[in-house]
Amino acid sequence: FFVAPRSPPLLLKIHFRPEPTMEGIKSISSIGVYPVAAFGLLGIERLLYGYVYHFPSHFKTEVKKGTFGKAIQEEPLYWKCFMQLGIYVKVFQYSVCLYDLLHRCTLTNPIWDAARAGDASVFFDQITSAKGKDFWVGWSLIGVGQFLNYSVFKALGGIGVYYGWELGYKVERVTAFPYNTGISDPQYWGVVSTIWGIYIALGPSSMLTAWIETFWYVMSMKVIESPRGKKVLEFLGFTNMG
Repeated sequence: FFVAPRSPPLLLKIHFRPEPTMEGIKSISSIGVYPVAAFGLLGIERLLYGYVYHFPSHFKTEVKKGTFGKAIQEEPLYWKCFMQLGIYVKVFQYSVCLYDLLHRCTLTNPIWDAARAGDASVFFDQITSAKGKDFWVGWSLIGVGQFLNYSVFKALGGIGVYYGWELGYKVERVTAFPYNTGISDPQYWGVVSTIWGIYIALGPSSMLTAWIETFWYVMSMKVIESPRGKKVLEFLGFTNMG
């Protein structure tokens, strides 16, 4: 029999890690925690819309049971119940964006720079220079986005925007602007345009939140609130939530 030669004894070296400093914890939090938290919080609204889109009967049952609160339970129109919930979850979206812009990021734009310098002439100097280009591009995107949102509400009304058809109400098919432009989901693209407009105009040091928002809205259009989403739910076994 072949006997392998005995290996020399292993010497174990134990390294003691220094205690984490507050600077290190803050660095980890800013890099690792915020993206995950923002991703989850900004997804709540989109998942709510997907839930009502795919499971309207289950939503109505939960409204009757008071799952979403007494105020919503007492509202007789289901699309208005959904509208109220949509307003509530906007708090997450606004909170994430405000935290990102006012606390996490450093802003560089004519308004912010003028306020920081305490000199109104800084504002006028910047908006008429090459540096002011992003400021005007941002405000243009905000204008386009809000115009699309307004046009969608004008064409569909609240009942159409908040899934009145899926919730069992009669909603006429709309072919007026902006649904005659060839733009799919004009309301969602309006939101995306508005978000990017705000970020470009304010000039934050990070565009991460705008990208996360874009991801969720594109996912809503292409998967969450579409037949593709239904196939995914069926694959996962979510088929009996009527």
